[in-house]
Amino acid sequence: MSARDSGATVRLATWQDAGPLSATLAKAFFDDPLTSHLVPDPDKRRAALPRMFKLLFKLGEPHGACFVTSGFEAVTLWRPPERWHVHLWDYIVNAPELLGIFGGGVFKVVRTLDMVEKSHPETPHWYLQTIGTDPDKQGKGFGSLIMRQQLAVADSMGMPCYLESSKDTNIPIYKSFGFDVTGEIRIPDGPTLWPMWRAAR
Repeated sequence: MSARDSGATVRLATWQDAGPLSATLAKAFFDDPLTSHLVPDPDKRRAALPRMFKLLFKLGEPHGACFVTSGFEAVTLWRPPERWHVHLWDYIVNAPELLGIFGGGVFKVVRTLDMVEKSHPETPHWYLQTIGTDPDKQGKGFGSLIMRQQLAVADSMGMPCYLESSKDTNIPIYKSFGFDVTGEIRIPDGPTLWPMWRAAR
């Protein structure tokens, strides 16, 4: 059933949603080039991703810009203008959790995230840190519904938006929402990410 036919809506995510939204993102990103690089073993990745996305949500939820569709078909984790940076203190406070998720691979994770952050634009913008749709619901309008919700907020504020695409096949989709590729982020011995910018409307 499509998003339109199901009457799906978008709402702000709360901490009570952490489990199901993390499960949706884990399924959406299981075969993603970046997550596959960070956790190469499929069994370990299957166990790590729900915990990883729950931690990302934990860091992002206080900013009040994480959203879910009514049946958790799609999820977005946004960061508001000038709130995109993950500070060193965040890593320190969550070090036990990071070690529990990634084990000895945590240093590769932190290095990779640091490299991505160094490519981040400084101009104030809304940052779409993560968007994912349950694979069983892809192509049915749920991702479009949740994307347009926050783009409308950005447009009402006259603010640009930014994201990094970890799949080249997603670039045309993001372009349909007004994003343009601005370069490449080449992860050493890993995948290429494509930073994309959507000008203020």
